[in-house]
Amino acid sequence: VRMRKMQTQATELVRDFYESLLMLTLGLLLQWNQWHVVRILNADTLPAEVTEQQPLNWSAVFFSSGLLLTLLQYRPQWIKRCSLQLRKLLLLLEVLIVLFVVDYVLLSIWQPFLNIFDLVLHTLGNSQGSWSRLVFHYCPGLADWLINDAFYFMRFLISLAWFLIAIELAAPKWRLAIDFLVLGQLPE
Repeated sequence: VRMRKMQTQATELVRDFYESLLMLTLGLLLQWNQWHVVRILNADTLPAEVTEQQPLNWSAVFFSSGLLLTLLQYRPQWIKRCSLQLRKLLLLLEVLIVLFVVDYVLLSIWQPFLNIFDLVLHTLGNSQGSWSRLVFHYCPGLADWLINDAFYFMRFLISLAWFLIAIELAAPKWRLAIDFLVLGQLPE
């Protein structure tokens, strides 16, 4: 009985691992090709400035991957008790919902939030106060950097930090599944 329970636990662990990898891969594929579930379902609800195709940036890929890793930790556990056909249907529904949430957060919350930082950096770069004249006198390239490159650098660092934190938080659960796949048994 104990062995059967451990086998069931191990198969659920591996299935969760594979399903999480599937969702993460789909999210990366969609983000890499800039296909957004939100735009497919209802493009009228997005702000006007987001409707044009943006060039690929790694910060969006890192942020969406970090958000996917964060969301995958909170997958519903009651699906495991359903039949196989219902579980597959619920997995498809879960994939669509998670990808929709990631796109919604990325397009409707994250990018407008970053635009605030872009405006702040432009304001700092164009400021004419006494302190800014002193700083820009000794660092002449600082104003150009604040106006042109600081926003992209900050966006990349914040997204990379979010991604690394999400990997660190998801690692214990995934490490257990990988240990099972490598060792062939659940670690004690």
